[in-house]
Amino acid sequence: MRSSPQLICLLLAATEALTPSPVPPAGAPKSVLLLVIDDFRPELSAAYGQRRLVTPNLDKFAQSALTFGHAYVQFAHCSPSRNSFLSGRSPQTTQVYNFVEHFREVGANWTALPQFFKANGYFSAGGGKVYHPKLPPNNDPPSWDEYFFANGDDRGCLRGDLLFDKVCPSDEEDSAFYDYNLVTETVAQLKKAKAQAKPFFIAAGLRRPHLSFHAPRRFYDLYANNGTFPADMPLAKHKTGPLGMPELAFYSDKGPDIKTWPPVPWNYTSPVPDHIAALARWGYYASVSFMDSNVGIVLDALDDLQLAQDTVVAVMGDHGFQLGEHGEWGKHTNFELALRVPLMVRSPAHPKSAGARAPHFVESLDLYRTLAGLVLPGATVEAGVEGMDLSPIFEDPTATLETAAFSQMSRCPQNNSWINNPCNFVPLRNITYMGYTVRVKGWRYTVWLAFNGMTNRALWDGPMYGEELYAHSGDDGADFDAFENANAVNASENQLTRKKLLAALRTRFDTPLEMNNA
Repeated sequence: MRSSPQLICLLLAATEALTPSPVPPAGAPKSVLLLVIDDFRPELSAAYGQRRLVTPNLDKFAQSALTFGHAYVQFAHCSPSRNSFLSGRSPQTTQVYNFVEHFREVGANWTALPQFFKANGYFSAGGGKVYHPKLPPNNDPPSWDEYFFANGDDRGCLRGDLLFDKVCPSDEEDSAFYDYNLVTETVAQLKKAKAQAKPFFIAAGLRRPHLSFHAPRRFYDLYANNGTFPADMPLAKHKTGPLGMPELAFYSDKGPDIKTWPPVPWNYTSPVPDHIAALARWGYYASVSFMDSNVGIVLDALDDLQLAQDTVVAVMGDHGFQLGEHGEWGKHTNFELALRVPLMVRSPAHPKSAGARAPHFVESLDLYRTLAGLVLPGATVEAGVEGMDLSPIFEDPTATLETAAFSQMSRCPQNNSWINNPCNFVPLRNITYMGYTVRVKGWRYTVWLAFNGMTNRALWDGPMYGEELYAHSGDDGADFDAFENANAVNASENQLTRKKLLAALRTRFDTPLEMNNA
C-alpha cells in the first residue's frame, strides 16, 4: 500500500481515509476481461470530455463502468509500464526502465497478474501486445494457459502515403489489419471459455493508436474536411517546452516518434509546423476511432454470449501520449500527458459504480490488487505485490481516499549534451539520470537526479539536475493544454509544497537494492 501514514503526512491537505470494505460478488467467481491499448491518452468523448473524438463504443461502455479521471502509469514507456502493472511491482522494483531487462530477471518466482488468476482456477489466455514483445520472453508462459494471437503488428503504411509513411488512410478490408484479427480471435476465446464453464481471465493488447496510423479510410473521414484534409483540426496551444523547464525534462532523442518526421529543424523552442502537426493528430484521432470500433466488437460479443453480467471488464492505456503539447510528440517524459491514461472498469456486482467517475489519483500499479479484490476478495495476493486495492471505491465512488501517483523516467544524455534519450537500449548499470515525479491534488512535482545503475538508486544527497513544480489548481482533466506550462518551483510561496513533495518522493524511491528484490 503506497499511502502509508508516514507518506500521507508528507502530502498536502490530509483527507478522510477510505473506510468501506469490499463486498464479495454473489454467486460464482466473476471472470475478467482486460483490454490494454497502446499509446492511448485519455482522449475519449463521454468519459474524458474530449468531444471531438468519435468513440461510440467506449462512450457506451463508460455508462456502465467506473471511470478513473486521474489514473497514471509508473513509467511513460511501453515495456517498463507493462512489466510494472502486469507484475504488480513498480519499475523501481522490477528494475525495468527500457527494452533491455524484464521483470523475470529479478522476479523469476513472482506471480504475475494473469498467473494469479490461473493459479486460482481460472482459464488464463492472452493475445496481442499484452506484455511488450520478448519482454518477458515468449509472452511469459507462466502467465497463461494459452496465448492465442501473436504479439506483433500489421505491416503499417505503404510507401507514398501521407507524412513519411506514418499517416495512411487505407482502402483495405478490415481483415487486413492486425487489431481486427486480434479482436476476432479474442471473441473466439470468449466462446471457448464459455464452453469450458469455468471463470476466465482473458487479456488482449490492441496496437492502435500506436504508430503507424494505419487505419481504414472511413475512420479518417470522421475528422476530415471534405474528405481530404483536416483543415480545422485543433492543435496544441502551447507548442514549446514549459517556461523554466530543466533540459533533462525534455525528450529530444531521434527515435521513432512523430517529431522525427518533419525534415525541418526541431527542438523544444522550435515546434513542429502546423500542417504536419495537423496530419499527425488526424492520424492519431482516426486510429483511436478504429480502436474504439474493435473494442466494440469484443464488448458486443460479451453481450451476445451472455457473459457481460459475469465479467469484470477493464480498459486501460499502457501510457499516455503527447500530440504537440509542450512541443513533445509521443511519450518518454514525466509530463501529465505522457503519464495519464484512461482507466475504466465495469464491475456488474457493484451497481453504484456504473457510470460514475472516481476523482482519486490512482496508479496502473493498482490494477493487480483491484481486480483481485473485485472478483476474488478472499484470495491471498502474494507478499511483494505493490499498489492499492481500489475495489472499495466501487461501493462508494465518492468516498474520500488520500492518494498520490508516483512515476519516473530515465535519461541518458548523448555526447556530453542535454540532447537526451530515454535509455531505450542502455543496460541498467549504464543509466546515468532519473527523473522522479509525484502527482497530488493541485500539483505535480518532479526532481532530476544522477542515478547509479549498479545499485538501482538515485543519488538523493547529491546535486539536483532540475526541479519542476506545476500548479494544477482547478484541473478536472478535460483541458489537455492548460497546465504544466510554467515551472513554479522557485516561487517563495511554493517552498513548503516543494519540500513536502520532495520528501514524499524520497520516501517512495530511496530504497536499497535488496528491498527492490523482495
